Amino acid sequence: MKVTFRCDELVKVLRDIVRVVPNSTNRPVLKHVLIRANKEDDRVDLYASSEDMSIRRTLYETITDPAVTIETSGACLLPAKELFEIVKKAIGNVAVHANSTKTKLVFGKTKYELASLEPELFTPYTNEDDDTTSVVLLAPELHRLLRRTTYATAKGPARPILTGVHLALGESVLQATATDGLRLAGFTVPYQTITGEQRSLTVPAALLDKVALGLPAHDDDEEITLVFGSSSLIVSWDDDSYRMVIRALDGNYPDTSRIIPHNPLYRIKVDRQELLEACERVSILSETEHQRAQFEFTRERLTLTAISSQYGNARDTVEMKNASIDKALALWCNIHYWITLLRSFEGIEQIEVGLVETNQPFTVNPVGETGLCLIAPMANATAVSKETASTEPTDERVSA
Repeated sequence: MKVTFRCDELVKVLRDIVRVVPNSTNRPVLKHVLIRANKEDDRVDLYASSEDMSIRRTLYETITDPAVTIETSGACLLPAKELFEIVKKAIGNVAVHANSTKTKLVFGKTKYELASLEPELFTPYTNEDDDTTSVVLLAPELHRLLRRTTYATAKGPARPILTGVHLALGESVLQATATDGLRLAGFTVPYQTITGEQRSLTVPAALLDKVALGLPAHDDDEEITLVFGSSSLIVSWDDDSYRMVIRALDGNYPDTSRIIPHNPLYRIKVDRQELLEACERVSILSETEHQRAQFEFTRERLTLTAISSQYGNARDTVEMKNASIDKALALWCNIHYWITLLRSFEGIEQIEVGLVETNQPFTVNPVGETGLCLIAPMANATAVSKETASTEPTDERVSA
């Protein structure tokens, strides 16, 4: 194989695919990247894979301003992260000459010889389904969907299905739901076309975060194709030059619709950015173990208070934009749940909080957009005036 890459293009491609390479694995081949050149088709495919996800990036040899020039076809299997570090230091073009045992990388006056593995050893994770459903939606919509849901998934192995985002195809929308048992995030975006039957998958949030990092989120015209199989999801764009295959989680996702209060007694609107900044300031003195703070809602304002047994206390207020509440209502909450939720609503001016009663889960909605979030407060809320509490608040778990 003899191929010459334009350095800036190769750096971008390798930056995308090394995200998939596992940091630790008992299969050393997964720490490598496969480069396969096909002169007949004027394309070079680069692959990386983990046990649960694979990515393929394709560069085409074009007549004008080619990203790659192919002299002879072939393949090589090189250590991914080392290759990336080498290419990041390169200037100009990078020539790759590979034979059965070694691969030469040449740029300027610099030359590397890398020991390469047999390309046949590399088998990326692939989708074997014949029965699939494909949908097409815009890149910014998918990016927004992922940003507003993946944060709410479980981080531990206690209930593996809750570490994923449940993606379900409706008649005209793609719906995403995520919960860790103490909070919930749901969001829908429209899709443009669908081919096949409606279906659903639960996909690991950690892998969807890798998808979000690669998405052309600011390109309003870029179309993303999602292919739902029985046990995997394929995400592709840019005429299939960017393709990711993700293994779905096994198991049935819980029915979360029954835990959402649809008619809260009180509705309160506040400025999202003001509340986010207040939360970030108060969180500095929230107890590390419980990350708790008190949120006291009145008709005029929302008062946030955090008490640290070691360092003191913090208090901040946010004025209400609109409130239908006739009494003071105080809740103890994990303040970092609020922070991650509010950050996910980037671009939203106001949020609406739907309250039922103390120690009951409450909703948070973006004003003017679709989407719903739910947070379970901590039980046994204590008055702010008591700087020490006689009992420790405990989490009121959402039954999902």
